[in-house]
Amino acid sequence: MSYKALYRTYRPQTFEDVAGQSHVTITLQNAIKENRIAHAYLFAGPRGTGKTTIAKIFAKAINCTGENPPCNECSNCKEITLGDHPDVIEIDAASNNGVNEVRELIDKVKYAPINAKYKVYIIDEVHMMTPEAFNALLKTLEEPPAHIVFILATTEPHKILPTIISRCQRFDFQRVDENDIITRLKYVLEEEKVDYEEEALAIISKLADGGMRDALSILEQCLAYDRHLTVENINKVYGLLSNDEKIRLIKLLLTKDMKGVLKTLDHMLSTSIDLKKLTQDLIDVLKDIVIYKNTEDLSLLFVLHKSDIQQIIPYILVEEAFEMIDIFMDASGHYGQSVDSSTYFELALLKICNQVKEENKKEVVVETVKPQAQEKIVESVQEVIKEEPVLSFQPPIIEEVKEEKTVEEEVKQPVETIKEEPIETVQEEPIQEPTEEVHEEPVQQHIATNIEVDFNDILNILVQAKRTVLTDIQDKWPVIKRYCYNLNTAKYANMLFEAKPVAAGEKAFIVTLKYQPEVNNINLTENYYPLKNFLKEVLGSEYDFIAVLESKWPEMRNQFIQLNREKKLPKPQPIQLHHIAEYKEPVVELTDAQQYAIDMFGDIVEFEE
Repeated sequence: MSYKALYRTYRPQTFEDVAGQSHVTITLQNAIKENRIAHAYLFAGPRGTGKTTIAKIFAKAINCTGENPPCNECSNCKEITLGDHPDVIEIDAASNNGVNEVRELIDKVKYAPINAKYKVYIIDEVHMMTPEAFNALLKTLEEPPAHIVFILATTEPHKILPTIISRCQRFDFQRVDENDIITRLKYVLEEEKVDYEEEALAIISKLADGGMRDALSILEQCLAYDRHLTVENINKVYGLLSNDEKIRLIKLLLTKDMKGVLKTLDHMLSTSIDLKKLTQDLIDVLKDIVIYKNTEDLSLLFVLHKSDIQQIIPYILVEEAFEMIDIFMDASGHYGQSVDSSTYFELALLKICNQVKEENKKEVVVETVKPQAQEKIVESVQEVIKEEPVLSFQPPIIEEVKEEKTVEEEVKQPVETIKEEPIETVQEEPIQEPTEEVHEEPVQQHIATNIEVDFNDILNILVQAKRTVLTDIQDKWPVIKRYCYNLNTAKYANMLFEAKPVAAGEKAFIVTLKYQPEVNNINLTENYYPLKNFLKEVLGSEYDFIAVLESKWPEMRNQFIQLNREKKLPKPQPIQLHHIAEYKEPVVELTDAQQYAIDMFGDIVEFEE
C-alpha cells in the first residue's frame, strides 16, 4: 500500500475529533438532532482549519443509518470516508469554474440520490468561480430540490457574490488554538510511537500559525529528518534559532558590538536561517522582556522561560526593548516589498547598533555645552538629583566619549596623561565658580575629606567572598553605564560606572576606583543608601559595598593572602561597615496642603514636582 500523508491518515472522522471549531460542530450537531438541515452552507476561514473535513463529517452524519451519527460503521459512512459514495460529490472550483461546468452540475441536481437520504455537493475554493458561473448557480442554490445540500468552502469569502452568501448559512472558521494543535499532535505521535520533546510541539504549533493541516505537514517533515522529535531538529529543518541564540544576538546589539553582530548575521545566512521568522521571534522575545520587567510574572510570558529571563533581564532596559521592537517591526514591513529580506534585516541590526551611540552623544553635548540649563532642569524635576553629580562627574563622561571616538590616541598616549586634566577641573569648578551657592559646600567637603575605611570590614568581606558571585556582578556591571542617560538614575550611575568590582560575597562586595574623590563619594553616608537601592535594581539583589583606591587594592589583597597563609584570618561575621553612619532623611518643610494630605492618607503619599 502506498504511503499516506499524516494529515490524510489522521483526518478526523467524527465531530468530537475535530481540533477547535466547537462553534461550528455544536451548531451542526444540534441541527442534525432537530432535523433542521439547510439547503446550502458556506464554510469560510483560513487554510487547514477543517472546512473540508467538517463538510465530509456533516455529509456522513445526515446520511448515516446507524445510531449517534456519524457512526462510521454503516455502508454510507464507510463509502463517504473512502470517497466512493455516489451521492457525495466533491468539486474543485479552481479547475471547474466555468459556466458550462455549472450547467452540467445543475442538470444532475434534479436526479434523486441513489443510496443516501441527501445528495451532497461539496464545492471547494468556491471563490474561484467566474461571475457567470455564480449567476448560473444562483437560482438552483436558492430553491434546490429537497434532497440536495450544497456545502461551499472558501478561504476568501469577500470574493463571493453577496447574492450567493445571502442564500447560505455561513460559518466562519477560526485559526486553531495552539493548545488544541498540541493536543492533536500528541495523539498522532502516540499513535505513531514516536518520542518527542514537549517544547518541540509548542514550536510546531507556532510555525503552523493556526492551521492543523500545516502542523501535521511540519511534523511529518521533521519526522522524516529524525524519528525523535526535538527542538534542535526542528531548528535545523526550518532554519530557526534557539532562545539562547536569540538572547545572545540581543546582547550583542546591546553592547553595540557591530563586528560581532555582522559575524553572527553571516553565520545565520550561511545556515539558511529564515530571517522573516527570526524577526518575528526577536519581537516576541523583546515583548516578553517588557512584560516581565513590568509584572515579574512568568505565567504571562509567551516564548521565554525562567532560565531565559535570568540571562537577559539584567542587561536591558524597557526603553531599549521598545526601541528594538520598533526597528524590527519597521524592517518586517519592508520584507514583502523586497526579493532579498536580508538587506532590511541587516540594516535593522546596524540601526540598533548605532542608535544608542547617537543618543548618547546628544545627551553628552547637552551636559557639556549647557551645564547651567541642565542643572535647572534637574532641580525642577527632582530634588534628590542636585548639582553636585553634574559638576563632579561630568569630566569622566567627556573622557569616555573621547575614548570611543579616538581609539588610536589612547594607544599613543598614556592613560594617566588623559585623566589628569579632568581631575583638576573637578577640583577647581566647585570651589571657584559657584562658591556663593549654599548647596555647593557638600561637594567641596566630599572631595576634600578622605573617608577612612576599616580594614577589618574589608577582611570580613574577603573571607566570605565567592568567585561565582563576583562573576555575576561583573557581568551585570556594564549595564550601569546605560543608566547615565536616565535623569532619575544619572547621579548614581555616574558615581559607579567607572568602578571595578574586585571581590564579592553573597552579602557585600568591594569596588576599586582610580581617584580618591570618587572613592569618597561612594563611601559617604548620604550617598551610600541611595546607591544601595540603585544597585539593588541593577544587580537584582541587595548588597553592602566598600570602595577603595585602585592603587591600594594590591596591598590589601596581599595582606589578606599573607594572613590566610598564617591562618590568622578572622571568622566570617555579619556585614557591618563602620564608616557608614545611620542615614536620616533630610527634613523637608511641607506646605499646608501637603501636610493635610499626609494627615489624611499617611505614609502612602508621595509628592512630585
